[in-house]
Amino acid sequence: MSSTKSPINKQGQQSIVALAFALFTANFLVYGVGRITFWLWNHRFFENLASSDLLLVFLQGARFDAAIAAIVTFLMFWIFVIFKSKVLRNGWLTALVMGHAVLILANFVDCELVHFVGRRMTRSSLYLVGEGNITNLMRYFPMTIVTFFSLGLFIWTHYKIAKYFNPILKTRMQTGLVIFSTLLLTAFFVRGGWQEKPLSFVDSKIIAHPMAHHLILNTPFSVLKSWGQKNIERNHYFNKEKMLSFLNHDSSLDIQPATTELGRFKNKNLVIFILESFSAEYIRPQTTPFLYELMSRSDQTTTFLPAYANGRRSIEGIAAILSGVPALMEEPFVNSEFATNDVVGLGNVFKKKNYRTQFFHGAKNGSMRFDLYTKAIGFDEYYGLNEFPDPKQNDGAWGIWDQPFFNWMCTQIPTQDPFASVVFSLSSHQPFQVPKDFIATVPADAAPILKTVQYTDQALKSFFDCAEKQPWYQQTLFLLVADHTGPELSSAADFKSRYEIMMLFIDPSKNLKINSKQYAQQIDVLPTLNDLFDLNIQGTNHLGRSLLNPGRKTIALYSDQKYELVGDTDLSDDRLKAIRQYFSEAMYDNRLYYPAIKE
Repeated sequence: MSSTKSPINKQGQQSIVALAFALFTANFLVYGVGRITFWLWNHRFFENLASSDLLLVFLQGARFDAAIAAIVTFLMFWIFVIFKSKVLRNGWLTALVMGHAVLILANFVDCELVHFVGRRMTRSSLYLVGEGNITNLMRYFPMTIVTFFSLGLFIWTHYKIAKYFNPILKTRMQTGLVIFSTLLLTAFFVRGGWQEKPLSFVDSKIIAHPMAHHLILNTPFSVLKSWGQKNIERNHYFNKEKMLSFLNHDSSLDIQPATTELGRFKNKNLVIFILESFSAEYIRPQTTPFLYELMSRSDQTTTFLPAYANGRRSIEGIAAILSGVPALMEEPFVNSEFATNDVVGLGNVFKKKNYRTQFFHGAKNGSMRFDLYTKAIGFDEYYGLNEFPDPKQNDGAWGIWDQPFFNWMCTQIPTQDPFASVVFSLSSHQPFQVPKDFIATVPADAAPILKTVQYTDQALKSFFDCAEKQPWYQQTLFLLVADHTGPELSSAADFKSRYEIMMLFIDPSKNLKINSKQYAQQIDVLPTLNDLFDLNIQGTNHLGRSLLNPGRKTIALYSDQKYELVGDTDLSDDRLKAIRQYFSEAMYDNRLYYPAIKE
């Protein structure tokens, strides 16, 4: 008699526990597979990692996996408890499983994408949606097979769980006990255990290795954790005068402007090549023979090798080069809440001097929102995939091959009006392919990107062969600068090396004199051109400085909430505080320049 009044029998209790365990295990193991895949796919970057460190990385990574698995398990578990109808239960469970499958897919995609964006995906990575071509998946056939097999097994497992378990809670006491227990266990795993603060990005920085924290993290954790965070915190450490004294305008550094160079290129032309992923370490005689030949013309060129990128992504590089905005926050400036701030756009200042302004990019129009951003900063003419006349030159992944696009650009540059033209290259980009008729001379076992860098080097030679025949060539200053670095060639690469790029000024008239024995960064481009072309930009961005004014300089590098200073790093704590204060005030107060810009 007493047994018939029992609210739940022993088998029912076991079913509830077994259900929770089955759901958690299924959600947890798929991330283990993802981490092993990430490690194998990027194995060359971990070759110098000791076995003990690798074990520590996997154990620490399990904490991040358990945090996500606990959240998803909690949501799935309560679908079983709340819904008595199997139709409703299965409907909601299907929606949740498929939603989770999207995050798992992103976790596998990050095995390769981490080299493109320089970090695990976060909220700020949403700008990538719609970029590229879905056929790129087939270029990574082994990864594609592992990814979709894992996703299929994940979905099938949950189907079996839904079919097998049918827990029933009959009393309030039992329901309350289950609620308390599941909340307690979920909180335990989400926090990463009984610790003072919950898991965060900083918990992945346990080993001094440039890729270890990417292996520890998983993508859903990075996305969810970044979603609730402020884009940037407002910092205040010093009064204005003291803050500026730690930055790159410090009058105590005896910076003397090179007055003989001021305005030297007034009313002359400008062409900027923003070179996709041209790391400093790629610039070698065998890989970039044309660039090496250019650099040997010491009377015409000034080379910074390395210079420093101010970000890790193309969308950050373009803002730094053309607007002087460094990437010192998680979300790219172009996509952030501060995107409507007033900035000095290179196109705008040249337009005020009656220049024609042009921007060229061989990808589909709208890619990375380059068309919108360049229009906002004053580039009136945009030339992209839509304008290019020969669709047969499409690489099938991103857009037009560099060589035909550069050659076409040469014909679109005006022959009379002074012009400021910018081209963003394309081919030295994942999936690192070149035209079938291109004969590479780099070793067959070299990193895939080196072949594409060599191709773009050949495309540059083809452009300059064309440009030298044009009437505007001798009256034009050329600047070649990378948007960011590409995949590291060395497994021992450090944080700083991930920002080391090439910057090359070319003056066929042999009138340019810049001291190359100084630190250079992307945000120095705008003030340098301001001095050379007499652009009359009002105010000064004290995070950068014109390269005509050599002297001590501090450059801040930032990624994944980590800062590193290069250059003159005495009083580094105060200098970093001043940089953080200056940048955060610039964003929140819409004031990147001192004194304020006068329109």
